[in-house]
Amino acid sequence: MPNLTDSCRANRFPLSLRQMASAVGMTGRVSARTFLRTARCSHGECVTLHLKILALPQVPIPTMLVSMREVYDGAGIGVRVASREFLTGPAFATLAVLQVGNCTNTLTADQIQLFTNRNNVGANEIAIYFVLATVQSFNGCAAHLAGQPAAVVTGIASRWTLAHEVGHVLGLAHVDDPAPPDPNAPAALLDRLMTGRGTHMITNPPPDLIDTEVRTMRDSQLTPNC
Repeated sequence: MPNLTDSCRANRFPLSLRQMASAVGMTGRVSARTFLRTARCSHGECVTLHLKILALPQVPIPTMLVSMREVYDGAGIGVRVASREFLTGPAFATLAVLQVGNCTNTLTADQIQLFTNRNNVGANEIAIYFVLATVQSFNGCAAHLAGQPAAVVTGIASRWTLAHEVGHVLGLAHVDDPAPPDPNAPAALLDRLMTGRGTHMITNPPPDLIDTEVRTMRDSQLTPNC
């Protein structure tokens, strides 16, 4: 069943197919499938996601997508979902609690095994793996294989985690690292998407991207012209 939140134009709730179709000049009876196939992104550049679902997060995926667009729209970047796939069976059940170590570029065997599943993912497109949890425990993790951009989002993720982790994949770093109890910890920047203090702590939503971050994202090969 087509999901309206896969469209780059779904950037707020509530969603009405009739209203969304009217906004792009589509008249008469329009199906969700026709809308998703026809209504193009209004942005200069777009990031394309492929959702690979081992476990559903506490915050619904549609909420994460719409929240991500609240932030990325301001950067002139559209967010489209090209495919959704449920990864099921015994092999994936063992990966639902994913070993990620410290979430660095040194990947674990679990990560390498999971990231081989890239059905339908084209060049310069990002696979997002929704898992139950990670060990160590994170909201998400953006470490991935070279040339195979991906991120992991866990069951405890906040509504902003997807946007945050894709931000990492596009080249952004945390803006307030190191975190306490490190004695060199700076003041937390909880109004920024890329805070390292946890996206559950974000205040004054939607969180901000500054100009240098926007330039980095738009310069990425993963945000080609729509």
